[in-house]
Parts: sequence; C-alpha cells; structure tokens
Amino acid sequence: MGEQRKGLRNVLALLLAGSMFVTAGCGSGGEPEEGPVVRTQEEETEASGGPEFSDGQKVPDGGQAPGSVPQIRFSRETADDYDNQSGQWLLHVEYETAEVTDGGTEEAAQAVRQWSEHRVREIEGLRKGHALAAAEDAAFGEPTDSYRYSITQRLETARVDARVISLIESNSEYTGGAHGSWGSSGVTFDAESGALLELEDLLTDQEGFQETAEAYILGRLAEREPEGLFPDYESIVSGMWESGPNWYLDAAGITFIFQPYLIGPWAMGEVLVTFPYTEAAGYLSEDYLPERLYSLSAPMAAKIPEGETVQIYASPLDSSPEKIRVWLDGGEEGYGPVRVETDGVTAETESFVRIGNIFLMCPQDGRTFLVFDADYASDDFVTFVFELKDRLLVECDRREGLSIDTVNTDSLKGRMHLDMLGTYGGQMDYTPGPDGQLEASGSWYEIPESGSPWQDLHVVRELPVRIGEEETTLPAGSVIRITAADDEGTVRFRELSTGLEGELTGERGTGGEDSWKLYIDGVPEDEYFETLPYAG
Repeated sequence: MGEQRKGLRNVLALLLAGSMFVTAGCGSGGEPEEGPVVRTQEEETEASGGPEFSDGQKVPDGGQAPGSVPQIRFSRETADDYDNQSGQWLLHVEYETAEVTDGGTEEAAQAVRQWSEHRVREIEGLRKGHALAAAEDAAFGEPTDSYRYSITQRLETARVDARVISLIESNSEYTGGAHGSWGSSGVTFDAESGALLELEDLLTDQEGFQETAEAYILGRLAEREPEGLFPDYESIVSGMWESGPNWYLDAAGITFIFQPYLIGPWAMGEVLVTFPYTEAAGYLSEDYLPERLYSLSAPMAAKIPEGETVQIYASPLDSSPEKIRVWLDGGEEGYGPVRVETDGVTAETESFVRIGNIFLMCPQDGRTFLVFDADYASDDFVTFVFELKDRLLVECDRREGLSIDTVNTDSLKGRMHLDMLGTYGGQMDYTPGPDGQLEASGSWYEIPESGSPWQDLHVVRELPVRIGEEETTLPAGSVIRITAADDEGTVRFRELSTGLEGELTGERGTGGEDSWKLYIDGVPEDEYFETLPYAG
C-alpha cells in the first residue's frame, strides 16, 4: 500500500484553460505573487452587472462589510462511574463544550456559552439515570472489562460567518443490546444578536417555503432511496413542519436531518437532504444567505455536503459564482477516488474507502480554500488543501495521517494519527500559510484524555525519562498517562500518583513489522509496561 500511495501521490490533476494543470505551490514559482485582490461588493457588482444564481436570478443587495467573524472552539470533557463495592466500570461519558474564543459579538458569545452549559446540565442529568441503571445491570450480570453503558456527544461547525453560527450536535447512547442509539441535530444562532433561531425566523414566505422544500425533499429521497424507505415516509416528511424539522445551515443550503429509523430501516442510518440556497433564495431572508454567494469580502467556514453543489464567489474575475462539488465515486464496491468538480471540470484522487469532512474555509484576508479528508481504511486519513484562484483549483497541501476536526475561517483543528506508546491520535491547530500550506501552531500534538483506564500505562521496569533538565528514571509500579507527542519519538507524560510531569524519548524500529514499534534506550516499548492499548 505504501508504494502504491507514493506512486499515486501526484495523480490529482485538474485540466483547466486548455489542459493547464495547476499543482501544489499556491503563490509559489516564477515571479513572486501578490496576495489575492479583493474588490468591494460595489466594484464586483459594477464589473459583473450584479451577481446571479445559476438560474439567472439576482441575489439580494445589501451585503455587509467584512467584520470580525466568530471563532468557535470545542473542548472535550469525560466522566466515568464505577461500582463502589465491586469496582466494575458502569458508565463512560464523553461530551464537548462550545465557546466563541475570538471575534463576533458578546451577545453571540454569551448565547453559545449558555446553550452549551444547558446541554452539559442535560447530559449530567442523563448520566445520573444511566449510572443507576448500569449499577442494576451489573448486580445481575456477568463482570466485564469494559463499561456497561455509555453516553457520547460531539459538536462540529456547519456554517460560521458574520450572519450565523450553525452547529451540528451528534449524540449516541449504549445501554446494552446489539447496538446503541444515535442521531444528530442542528442548532443555529444569529451571529449578531445571539438569538437561537427557529427555521421560521429565517423565512420571508413560510408557506411557500414549506411547499417548495417538501416537494424538493421528497423528490431527492425518491431519487436516492427508491426502494429502501418506509412506506409512510412521505407522510412523515409532510408532518415534520408541525413538530418542527431538524436542520442546520451549511455551505450548500439548509440541510434537513432524518434520524435513523425515522423514514427508513436502521441499516440506512441517518438521512440528510440539503435544500439549496438557490432554491430557497425566494423564501429565505437575505440576512441569512451566505455573503460569499455574492461578495468576496466575507469570511466564512462552512461544511460542504458530499455530492451537493456549492456556489461561491471566490475571485475578482468571477462574473458568476463558481460551482463546486466533491464526492467519493465508490461505485458498487464502495471504494474509489474522490472527485472534485469545479465549473464542470473534474479532478480526482487515488482510491479511498470513504470521504470524511469537506469544508470551505474563507479566511479574513479574502482567500478561498477547499479542504477535505479521505480515509484509505481504518482511520488512515489524508487531508487535502486546495485554493480557488481566478477560477482555478490549485493544490496547496496534502497531509498523510491528518484528519479534519473543527474548521474556522482562519484555522482548523486537525487530528494526526500517531500510534505512540498506545496513543491513537493527537490534536493540533493549523492555519493556511501564504502558499496555502498548513502551518502547525506548535510542535506538540495534544493527546485528549478520555478518562478511560486503558490510557493508564503501568510501568513494570525502570523507565528512562527526563524531568525538566534532569535525566532520571521512573520506578516499576509507576502509572503514567501520555499528554502530548511530537510524532518524532518524544512524548510528554503525567505520573498519576504524584502529578509529576516529564518527557520520554524513543526511536522507531528500522523497518518491516518492526517499523511501527518504539524503542526506549534500545528496549522495545512493550517491555516497559504491563500492556499497551491497541492504537489502530
């Protein structure tokens, strides 16, 4: 596989402007390039006669000047419950909190903070009930090495700009049986006032919107899932307006969520249907349309649904919006290249099992990036970075082992596959440099603590470490947790009984099956510890 990847590394090609191929090196090569030219909305309108959607419909006037866009950060928290007498692991809980760390208004920051705190209180309430149920289960069940019940919540950005903060919350629970339950929901705030928005708050013609959106959703479902849907799926879609639909805003439009087992069998999973902004424009207030539909001066971070077409003004030369579509062309085997279509011209990567996150990342300096990750198999990801310049798609960066977590306008949080001393992956913030390549915020990947005892490394022989500037050893019987790694052989740790922090360094094996193993002072890593957790 490694040799195959090397041979395919430069396969991605984009034939534009008479077979012109633009490769990695945004802003590099030949004469030094100036930064992207950004025209005001008035200049753009004067040059193009006014932006239009693909059907010729004029987009609204009145775009706001570029402002300070909110930057969102998610922080993971964990909790565990054990039986007091037997010590059995009853419940494992993981959730994320959300905060605005920079930019935006104080009202929006406060609204996001209050919503997040409210969700934490709800999760803690759920935790108490699940812990009691797990204890009852443990009293009559067989002992287990793992937790009995679990609660997991994850957050991600769907669209963040000067107009809205739209997030996706994914929740899953396991309370015994063959599988757990899971589903997603959207939450959207007005980025200026902080108001928590209902769908009707976005609309200028609610009745017309519902009629048009319902017909579009039913048409897409019949096209995509002609045989797998429940017989009554049409009535369920029609009835969602009464109870309130589940939705969020992204780069392409309003995405409606139908959770598992709602309109189709469990195996179908969650069903998403995106109602495009181009279709919704006549019913949607211009206050909530993405400014990037008609302005180059609007920072934005927004998720692109796989296979959906996004329209965006990305260049001063644009007289009409560029059309972008990204999807995995897996065919019947479910394994194939990622295809990137820009204005009808298609590029492709080597083959992957799945595509992960796809984002538009529009920094406040006026540039426009397309970033996405794809998985060879078993979380073996590659992250791709392209810049949209003058209707050209330019490959800027490719990072083996990196997957995308949180995306903001000017930075993204990535997760690097590490496999060091039992750690699976570490997190790092990146920003796009002048040439579009991702620049790391530091040299240490943060290893999130899960609270799981599997992260505890029990030392069984003297372990060479460095505490401050002193080279020393930890005695057998010490228990450490890895807190950070540099992906070159050095990790940071904390000794659990004393709180002592330090570093230890090893070297990778020389090749073959040994290449993944770390050697510490010439001794294989697994000889220093009682066990190392499986790391992928």
